[in-house]
Amino acid sequence: MSHVSARQSALFRLQPLMLSRISVAFAAITAVWLTVATVHGEVIALVAAIAVVVTGHAGRMLAGERSVAAVEWGLAGYGMVAEFMVYAGIAAAVSLHAGVQWGVAASSLNGTFIATFGGAGAAGIWRLAIMAVILTVLTAMVDVCVHGPALPGIRLRLFGPPGDIRLPVACAAVLLFGARAAFLVVLVLGVAALGATIIDGTRGTGDRGELRGYRGDGRLAVWIGKWVEGKVPPLPPLLVGLLVTGVLAALGLGNLPGILLLTPVEAMLLAAFASWHPHDGRSDWLVPPLLQAAEYVFLAEIGYVGRVWPAMTFAVVAAVGLRHLDLAYRVRGRLANGIDRRGLGWEGRMIIVGIAAVIGIVPLIYTVLAFYLWYRLARDWVTGWSARHATINR
Repeated sequence: MSHVSARQSALFRLQPLMLSRISVAFAAITAVWLTVATVHGEVIALVAAIAVVVTGHAGRMLAGERSVAAVEWGLAGYGMVAEFMVYAGIAAAVSLHAGVQWGVAASSLNGTFIATFGGAGAAGIWRLAIMAVILTVLTAMVDVCVHGPALPGIRLRLFGPPGDIRLPVACAAVLLFGARAAFLVVLVLGVAALGATIIDGTRGTGDRGELRGYRGDGRLAVWIGKWVEGKVPPLPPLLVGLLVTGVLAALGLGNLPGILLLTPVEAMLLAAFASWHPHDGRSDWLVPPLLQAAEYVFLAEIGYVGRVWPAMTFAVVAAVGLRHLDLAYRVRGRLANGIDRRGLGWEGRMIIVGIAAVIGIVPLIYTVLAFYLWYRLARDWVTGWSARHATINR
Protein backbone atom coordinates (compact mmCIF):
# COMPACT_ATOMS: atom_id res chain seq x y z
CA MET A 1 0.00 0.00 0.00
CA SER A 2 2.83 2.39 0.86
CA HIS A 3 4.41 1.47 -2.50
CA VAL A 4 1.24 2.55 -4.36
CA SER A 5 1.11 5.75 -2.33
CA ALA A 6 4.72 6.52 -3.20
CA ARG A 7 3.99 5.98 -6.91
CA GLN A 8 0.97 8.27 -6.74
CA SER A 9 3.06 10.92 -5.01
CA ALA A 10 5.76 10.62 -7.66
CA LEU A 11 3.22 10.85 -10.48
CA PHE A 12 1.73 13.95 -8.88
CA ARG A 13 5.17 15.54 -8.87
CA LEU A 14 5.61 14.69 -12.57
CA GLN A 15 2.24 16.07 -13.70
CA PRO A 16 3.58 19.66 -13.77
CA LEU A 17 6.13 18.59 -16.38
CA MET A 18 3.39 17.15 -18.57
CA LEU A 19 1.60 20.49 -18.48
CA SER A 20 4.88 22.25 -19.28
CA ARG A 21 5.40 19.97 -22.28
CA ILE A 22 1.90 20.87 -23.44
CA SER A 23 2.81 24.56 -23.09
CA VAL A 24 5.84 23.98 -25.36
CA ALA A 25 3.54 22.32 -27.91
CA PHE A 26 1.28 25.40 -27.80
CA ALA A 27 4.39 27.57 -28.25
CA ALA A 28 5.30 25.58 -31.36
CA ILE A 29 1.77 26.17 -32.68
CA THR A 30 2.17 29.87 -31.92
CA ALA A 31 5.48 30.06 -33.79
CA VAL A 32 4.15 28.20 -36.82
CA TRP A 33 1.07 30.41 -37.19
CA LEU A 34 3.16 33.55 -36.73
CA THR A 35 5.25 32.55 -39.74
CA VAL A 36 2.12 32.44 -41.90
CA ALA A 37 2.07 36.25 -41.67
CA THR A 38 -1.69 36.72 -42.05
CA VAL A 39 -4.20 38.31 -39.71
CA HIS A 40 -5.96 34.96 -39.40
CA GLY A 41 -2.71 33.22 -38.49
CA GLU A 42 -1.76 35.90 -35.97
CA VAL A 43 -5.13 35.60 -34.23
CA ILE A 44 -4.62 31.84 -33.90
CA ALA A 45 -1.08 32.49 -32.63
CA LEU A 46 -2.47 34.87 -30.00
CA VAL A 47 -4.93 32.23 -28.75
CA ALA A 48 -2.15 29.61 -28.66
CA ALA A 49 0.13 32.02 -26.76
CA ILE A 50 -2.57 32.48 -24.13
CA ALA A 51 -2.70 28.68 -23.86
CA VAL A 52 1.09 28.65 -23.35
CA VAL A 53 0.76 30.92 -20.33
CA VAL A 54 -2.26 29.07 -18.88
CA THR A 55 -0.73 25.59 -19.13
CA GLY A 56 2.70 26.73 -17.98
CA HIS A 57 1.26 28.56 -14.99
CA ALA A 58 -0.93 25.56 -14.14
CA GLY A 59 2.18 23.37 -14.13
CA ARG A 60 3.93 25.70 -11.71
CA MET A 61 0.85 25.77 -9.48
CA LEU A 62 0.76 21.97 -9.36
CA ALA A 63 4.46 21.86 -8.49
CA GLY A 64 3.94 24.24 -5.58
CA GLU A 65 6.68 26.18 -3.86
CA ARG A 66 8.82 23.12 -3.16
CA SER A 67 9.65 20.42 -5.68
CA VAL A 68 12.49 18.08 -6.56
CA ALA A 69 15.36 19.49 -8.62
CA ALA A 70 14.36 17.61 -11.78
CA VAL A 71 10.84 19.05 -11.73
CA GLU A 72 12.08 22.52 -10.86
CA TRP A 73 14.47 22.61 -13.80
CA GLY A 74 11.90 21.03 -16.10
CA LEU A 75 9.44 23.82 -15.40
CA ALA A 76 12.06 26.52 -15.94
CA GLY A 77 13.59 24.88 -19.01
CA TYR A 78 10.30 24.19 -20.78
CA GLY A 79 9.15 27.73 -20.02
CA MET A 80 12.24 29.25 -21.62
CA VAL A 81 12.10 26.96 -24.64
CA ALA A 82 8.51 28.10 -25.16
CA GLU A 83 9.60 31.74 -25.07
CA PHE A 84 12.45 31.11 -27.49
CA MET A 85 10.08 29.41 -29.94
CA VAL A 86 7.71 32.38 -29.98
CA TYR A 87 10.53 34.92 -30.40
CA ALA A 88 12.05 32.85 -33.20
CA GLY A 89 8.61 32.59 -34.84
CA ILE A 90 8.18 36.38 -34.85
CA ALA A 91 11.65 36.94 -36.34
CA ALA A 92 11.34 34.09 -38.85
CA ALA A 93 8.04 35.50 -40.12
CA VAL A 94 9.76 38.76 -41.05
CA SER A 95 12.57 36.85 -42.78
CA LEU A 96 10.12 34.74 -44.77
CA HIS A 97 7.78 37.60 -45.74
CA ALA A 98 10.03 40.62 -46.24
CA GLY A 99 7.49 42.58 -48.28
CA VAL A 100 4.47 42.06 -46.03
CA GLN A 101 2.89 45.03 -44.26
CA TRP A 102 2.92 44.06 -40.59
CA GLY A 103 0.19 45.00 -38.12
CA VAL A 104 -3.32 46.21 -38.86
CA ALA A 105 -2.46 49.57 -37.29
CA ALA A 106 1.28 49.64 -38.12
CA SER A 107 0.90 52.77 -40.25
CA SER A 108 0.30 54.79 -37.08
CA LEU A 109 3.91 54.11 -36.08
CA ASN A 110 5.42 55.53 -39.29
CA GLY A 111 7.97 58.20 -38.50
CA THR A 112 8.45 57.05 -34.90
CA PHE A 113 11.55 55.38 -33.46
CA ILE A 114 9.63 52.07 -33.33
CA ALA A 115 9.62 51.93 -37.15
CA THR A 116 13.41 51.50 -37.15
CA PHE A 117 13.82 49.94 -33.71
CA GLY A 118 16.58 47.31 -33.73
CA GLY A 119 17.93 48.18 -37.16
CA ALA A 120 16.91 47.73 -40.75
CA GLY A 121 15.41 44.62 -42.28
CA ALA A 122 15.08 41.10 -40.93
CA ALA A 123 18.55 41.31 -39.35
CA GLY A 124 17.28 44.08 -37.07
CA ILE A 125 14.32 41.94 -35.99
CA TRP A 126 16.63 39.00 -35.22
CA ARG A 127 18.81 41.37 -33.19
CA LEU A 128 15.76 42.25 -31.10
CA ALA A 129 14.93 38.55 -30.72
CA ILE A 130 18.46 37.90 -29.43
CA MET A 131 18.09 40.75 -26.95
CA ALA A 132 14.82 39.21 -25.75
CA VAL A 133 16.54 35.85 -25.25
CA ILE A 134 19.37 37.45 -23.28
CA LEU A 135 16.93 39.28 -21.04
CA THR A 136 14.92 36.09 -20.50
CA VAL A 137 17.87 33.94 -19.41
CA LEU A 138 19.38 36.70 -17.27
CA THR A 139 16.09 37.17 -15.41
CA ALA A 140 15.92 33.43 -14.77
CA MET A 141 19.55 33.37 -13.56
CA VAL A 142 18.95 36.31 -11.22
CA ASP A 143 15.92 34.43 -9.92
CA VAL A 144 18.09 31.42 -9.11
CA CYS A 145 20.82 33.56 -7.51
CA VAL A 146 18.68 35.70 -5.22
CA HIS A 147 16.53 32.83 -3.95
CA GLY A 148 18.29 30.11 -2.01
CA PRO A 149 17.44 26.41 -2.30
CA ALA A 150 14.97 26.78 0.57
CA LEU A 151 12.90 29.08 -1.67
CA PRO A 152 13.02 27.77 -5.24
CA GLY A 153 12.90 30.22 -8.11
CA ILE A 154 9.78 28.57 -9.57
CA ARG A 155 7.06 30.12 -7.46
CA LEU A 156 3.35 30.81 -7.84
CA ARG A 157 3.27 33.98 -9.89
CA LEU A 158 2.13 35.20 -13.27
CA PHE A 159 4.59 38.03 -13.88
CA GLY A 160 8.15 36.72 -13.94
CA PRO A 161 10.28 33.94 -15.37
CA PRO A 162 9.71 31.76 -17.19
CA GLY A 163 7.09 32.26 -19.90
CA ASP A 164 4.94 35.02 -18.39
CA ILE A 165 2.41 37.39 -19.95
CA ARG A 166 5.05 38.63 -22.39
CA LEU A 167 4.05 36.00 -24.93
CA PRO A 168 0.35 36.81 -25.53
CA VAL A 169 1.06 40.53 -25.25
CA ALA A 170 3.81 40.18 -27.85
CA CYS A 171 1.48 38.28 -30.19
CA ALA A 172 -1.19 40.93 -29.75
CA ALA A 173 1.41 43.60 -30.55
CA VAL A 174 2.42 41.70 -33.72
CA LEU A 175 -1.22 41.59 -34.80
CA LEU A 176 -1.76 45.29 -34.19
CA PHE A 177 1.58 47.03 -34.78
CA GLY A 178 4.12 44.54 -36.15
CA ALA A 179 7.23 42.70 -35.02
CA ARG A 180 9.28 45.69 -33.85
CA ALA A 181 6.51 46.88 -31.56
CA ALA A 182 6.16 43.32 -30.27
CA PHE A 183 9.80 43.10 -29.28
CA LEU A 184 9.68 46.57 -27.72
CA VAL A 185 6.85 45.32 -25.49
CA VAL A 186 8.80 42.12 -24.73
CA LEU A 187 11.90 44.08 -23.72
CA VAL A 188 9.97 46.55 -21.55
CA LEU A 189 8.10 43.76 -19.77
CA GLY A 190 11.33 41.79 -19.48
CA VAL A 191 13.12 44.68 -17.79
CA ALA A 192 10.14 45.05 -15.44
CA ALA A 193 10.26 41.32 -14.64
CA LEU A 194 14.00 41.54 -14.00
CA GLY A 195 13.50 44.50 -11.68
CA ALA A 196 10.66 42.76 -9.85
CA THR A 197 12.81 39.64 -9.44
CA ILE A 198 15.71 41.62 -8.00
CA ILE A 199 13.48 43.55 -5.59
CA ASP A 200 11.68 40.39 -4.51
CA GLY A 201 14.89 38.46 -3.98
CA THR A 202 16.98 41.09 -2.26
CA ARG A 203 14.43 41.71 0.47
CA GLY A 204 15.98 38.81 2.34
CA THR A 205 19.66 38.12 2.93
CA GLY A 206 19.49 34.43 3.82
CA ASP A 207 21.39 31.55 2.26
CA ARG A 208 21.41 31.93 -1.52
CA GLY A 209 22.95 28.58 -2.23
CA GLU A 210 26.19 27.67 -3.98
CA LEU A 211 26.63 30.88 -5.98
CA ARG A 212 30.11 29.85 -7.09
CA GLY A 213 28.60 26.89 -8.93
CA TYR A 214 26.20 29.14 -10.87
CA ARG A 215 29.04 30.94 -12.69
CA GLY A 216 29.48 28.27 -15.37
CA ASP A 217 33.27 28.17 -15.12
CA GLY A 218 35.16 25.82 -17.40
CA ARG A 219 38.42 24.00 -16.78
CA LEU A 220 40.58 27.02 -17.64
CA ALA A 221 38.79 29.39 -15.26
CA VAL A 222 39.04 26.83 -12.46
CA TRP A 223 42.77 26.37 -13.18
CA ILE A 224 43.38 30.14 -13.13
CA GLY A 225 41.46 30.54 -9.88
CA LYS A 226 43.47 27.78 -8.24
CA TRP A 227 46.59 29.95 -8.32
CA VAL A 228 45.12 32.45 -5.83
CA GLU A 229 43.13 29.85 -3.84
CA GLY A 230 39.97 31.92 -3.53
CA LYS A 231 41.64 34.99 -2.03
CA VAL A 232 40.44 37.35 -4.77
CA PRO A 233 36.90 38.72 -4.19
CA PRO A 234 34.69 38.03 -7.22
CA LEU A 235 33.09 41.40 -7.93
CA PRO A 236 36.05 43.85 -8.45
CA PRO A 237 37.88 41.91 -11.22
CA LEU A 238 34.56 41.18 -12.91
CA LEU A 239 33.63 44.86 -12.93
CA VAL A 240 36.97 45.71 -14.55
CA GLY A 241 36.34 43.10 -17.24
CA LEU A 242 32.79 44.36 -17.76
CA LEU A 243 34.02 47.93 -18.11
CA VAL A 244 36.50 47.01 -20.84
CA THR A 245 34.05 44.73 -22.63
CA GLY A 246 31.22 47.25 -22.39
CA VAL A 247 33.30 50.11 -23.75
CA LEU A 248 34.60 48.04 -26.66
CA ALA A 249 31.10 46.74 -27.44
CA ALA A 250 29.74 50.30 -27.40
CA LEU A 251 32.48 51.48 -29.76
CA GLY A 252 31.86 48.48 -32.00
CA LEU A 253 33.88 45.28 -32.05
CA GLY A 254 33.91 45.53 -35.83
CA ASN A 255 36.23 48.51 -35.49
CA LEU A 256 38.87 46.44 -33.68
CA PRO A 257 41.64 45.14 -35.94
CA GLY A 258 42.80 41.51 -35.84
CA ILE A 259 44.15 40.32 -32.53
CA LEU A 260 42.45 43.17 -30.62
CA LEU A 261 39.19 41.26 -30.98
CA LEU A 262 40.52 39.09 -28.15
CA THR A 263 40.75 42.11 -25.82
CA PRO A 264 37.27 41.58 -24.30
CA VAL A 265 38.12 37.92 -23.69
CA GLU A 266 41.38 38.81 -21.96
CA ALA A 267 39.58 41.40 -19.83
CA MET A 268 36.87 38.97 -18.80
CA LEU A 269 39.48 36.35 -17.82
CA LEU A 270 40.20 38.57 -14.81
CA ALA A 271 36.95 37.17 -13.38
CA ALA A 272 38.49 33.69 -13.47
CA PHE A 273 40.79 34.58 -10.56
CA ALA A 274 37.73 34.44 -8.27
CA SER A 275 36.52 31.02 -9.44
CA TRP A 276 37.54 29.45 -6.10
CA HIS A 277 36.08 32.20 -3.94
CA PRO A 278 33.05 31.07 -1.85
CA HIS A 279 30.97 34.03 -3.12
CA ASP A 280 29.60 34.68 0.33
CA GLY A 281 29.59 38.47 0.16
CA ARG A 282 26.42 40.51 0.35
CA SER A 283 26.55 41.49 -3.34
CA ASP A 284 28.22 38.37 -4.73
CA TRP A 285 24.89 37.11 -6.11
CA LEU A 286 25.48 39.65 -8.91
CA VAL A 287 28.51 37.76 -10.22
CA PRO A 288 26.89 34.88 -12.19
CA PRO A 289 24.34 37.08 -14.03
CA LEU A 290 26.89 39.80 -14.84
CA LEU A 291 29.51 37.29 -15.95
CA GLN A 292 27.02 35.58 -18.23
CA ALA A 293 25.65 38.90 -19.52
CA ALA A 294 29.14 39.75 -20.75
CA GLU A 295 29.35 36.41 -22.54
CA TYR A 296 25.95 36.89 -24.22
CA VAL A 297 26.80 40.40 -25.39
CA PHE A 298 30.17 39.21 -26.73
CA LEU A 299 28.57 36.30 -28.61
CA ALA A 300 25.87 38.56 -30.06
CA GLU A 301 28.37 41.25 -31.13
CA ILE A 302 30.83 38.82 -32.70
CA GLY A 303 27.94 37.14 -34.51
CA TYR A 304 26.96 40.51 -35.96
CA VAL A 305 30.54 41.56 -36.80
CA GLY A 306 31.35 38.14 -38.25
CA ARG A 307 28.29 38.23 -40.54
CA VAL A 308 26.80 35.11 -39.04
CA TRP A 309 23.27 34.23 -40.14
CA PRO A 310 21.23 35.98 -37.41
CA ALA A 311 19.12 32.90 -36.72
CA MET A 312 22.33 30.97 -35.99
CA THR A 313 23.48 33.62 -33.52
CA PHE A 314 20.04 33.38 -31.91
CA ALA A 315 20.47 29.58 -31.63
CA VAL A 316 23.94 29.91 -30.06
CA VAL A 317 22.89 32.52 -27.48
CA ALA A 318 19.75 30.53 -26.58
CA ALA A 319 21.75 27.31 -26.18
CA VAL A 320 24.39 29.01 -24.01
CA GLY A 321 21.68 30.54 -21.82
CA LEU A 322 19.98 27.19 -21.31
CA ARG A 323 23.37 25.57 -20.65
CA HIS A 324 24.12 28.05 -17.85
CA LEU A 325 20.71 27.53 -16.27
CA ASP A 326 20.87 23.76 -16.61
CA LEU A 327 24.16 23.74 -14.73
CA ALA A 328 22.81 26.13 -12.08
CA TYR A 329 19.79 23.91 -11.38
CA ARG A 330 22.06 20.86 -11.18
CA VAL A 331 24.21 22.64 -8.60
CA ARG A 332 21.08 23.78 -6.78
CA GLY A 333 19.89 20.18 -6.57
CA ARG A 334 23.35 18.94 -5.49
CA LEU A 335 23.72 17.00 -8.75
CA ALA A 336 26.85 18.82 -10.02
CA ASN A 337 29.84 20.80 -8.73
CA GLY A 338 29.41 23.73 -11.12
CA ILE A 339 32.34 23.05 -13.48
CA ASP A 340 31.15 23.09 -17.09
CA ARG A 341 33.57 20.58 -18.54
CA ARG A 342 31.67 19.40 -21.61
CA GLY A 343 30.11 22.79 -22.39
CA LEU A 344 33.59 24.42 -22.44
CA GLY A 345 32.69 27.00 -19.78
CA TRP A 346 32.04 30.69 -20.39
CA GLU A 347 35.74 31.41 -20.86
CA GLY A 348 36.26 28.52 -23.27
CA ARG A 349 33.40 29.61 -25.51
CA MET A 350 34.58 33.23 -25.50
CA ILE A 351 38.15 32.22 -26.38
CA ILE A 352 37.01 29.97 -29.24
CA VAL A 353 34.71 32.65 -30.64
CA GLY A 354 37.40 35.35 -30.24
CA ILE A 355 39.98 33.28 -32.10
CA ALA A 356 37.40 32.51 -34.80
CA ALA A 357 36.82 36.25 -35.22
CA VAL A 358 40.55 36.90 -35.55
CA ILE A 359 41.06 34.28 -38.28
CA GLY A 360 37.71 34.92 -40.01
CA ILE A 361 35.78 31.68 -39.54
CA VAL A 362 33.01 32.92 -37.26
CA PRO A 363 30.06 31.51 -39.30
CA LEU A 364 31.60 28.04 -39.26
CA ILE A 365 32.34 28.14 -35.52
CA TYR A 366 28.85 29.40 -34.67
CA THR A 367 27.30 26.58 -36.69
CA VAL A 368 29.44 24.01 -34.89
CA LEU A 369 28.76 25.61 -31.49
CA ALA A 370 25.00 25.71 -32.09
CA PHE A 371 24.76 22.04 -33.05
CA TYR A 372 27.16 20.92 -30.30
CA LEU A 373 25.51 22.86 -27.48
CA TRP A 374 21.97 21.85 -28.45
CA TYR A 375 23.16 18.26 -28.75
CA ARG A 376 24.68 18.46 -25.26
CA LEU A 377 21.49 19.95 -23.84
CA ALA A 378 19.38 17.18 -25.36
CA ARG A 379 21.81 14.45 -24.29
CA ASP A 380 22.17 15.77 -20.76
CA TRP A 381 18.40 15.95 -20.44
CA VAL A 382 17.94 12.35 -21.59
CA THR A 383 20.84 10.85 -19.61
CA GLY A 384 20.58 13.10 -16.58
CA TRP A 385 17.28 14.76 -15.79
CA SER A 386 15.06 12.16 -17.48
CA ALA A 387 16.88 9.42 -15.61
CA ARG A 388 16.21 11.35 -12.42
CA HIS A 389 12.49 11.48 -13.35
CA ALA A 390 12.46 7.71 -13.87
CA THR A 391 14.05 7.19 -10.48
CA ILE A 392 11.36 9.31 -8.85
CA ASN A 393 8.63 7.32 -10.58
CA ARG A 394 9.77 3.93 -9.26
